[in-house]
Amino acid sequence: MAVYTKITSEEIVNHLRNYSIGTLLSFKEILNGIDNSNFILETSEGKFILTIFESRLNENDLPFFINLKLHLAKKGICCPRPIPSNSGSAVVTLKGKKSVIVTFLNGKSAERITPFHCFEVGKLLARLHLAAADFPMSRVNDLGINGFQFLFSRLKHLLEKDLADEIQENLEFLESSWRHDLPTAPAHLDLFPDNVFFGENGEISGVIDFYFAANDSLIYDFAVAVNAWGGLSELIQGYESVRKFSSAEKDFLKIALAGSAMRFLLTRLHDQIFTPENSFVQIKDPQEYLEKLRNFRSLL
Repeated sequence: MAVYTKITSEEIVNHLRNYSIGTLLSFKEILNGIDNSNFILETSEGKFILTIFESRLNENDLPFFINLKLHLAKKGICCPRPIPSNSGSAVVTLKGKKSVIVTFLNGKSAERITPFHCFEVGKLLARLHLAAADFPMSRVNDLGINGFQFLFSRLKHLLEKDLADEIQENLEFLESSWRHDLPTAPAHLDLFPDNVFFGENGEISGVIDFYFAANDSLIYDFAVAVNAWGGLSELIQGYESVRKFSSAEKDFLKIALAGSAMRFLLTRLHDQIFTPENSFVQIKDPQEYLEKLRNFRSLL
């Protein structure tokens, strides 16, 4: 989450006239993250999250994201439910951009990741994969293996030659080694610690930020979680307490881990280079994922 679009309380008051969720009491910006502008709204009916979608997101993908969350919520996954406007649409234009309001989830992100957190996240991810298996819509993952070269093409002329050459060599290895015959489904693909909330008793109380979700291999989505959380053995144990990996998925995991590290190296380099200076976004260090990529490649 981030803030690119500034908004006043008067503008929010006017916007809420499109909904039946009470009158505005207060609001505040959410500064964590990268891609969209997000605000916590407190109204006379409760708390909600307002998201204004920014330039990276393709508006044509919004029905997939919104309906996926509704589908998962109906299956018992604790994710935000989009709030329909008075006209029945969950997507409403605000300041010339598409926006959505969703329910607020209680809980907070883990301040210090423990094996317990990793085990629970593994279980959550497996449950999410099973719940999404019969979702009827699909979306191509533009940040999957087939999108890496395009993203890199925007960056390579701005990078030092040694780094650009190293990335290119790794991209060629991944493209030649990638498997396209493994189990797939709509997947979260961004299950970082700030996207998972835990309640007072340690239970997972919410999973948010589905705006990178797409159809991709389940083991690749799992590899994203490993890159984000660490705790490989605990994540596997938690996941397989709900859904067992096939032998082919297990054999591919090391390559999937390298591919996931590449994805976040490229996106962090992209954000470091192209994020506007006035966006109030905390840019994350690409070096972390360069080191992870090197580590995973050393295991292959």
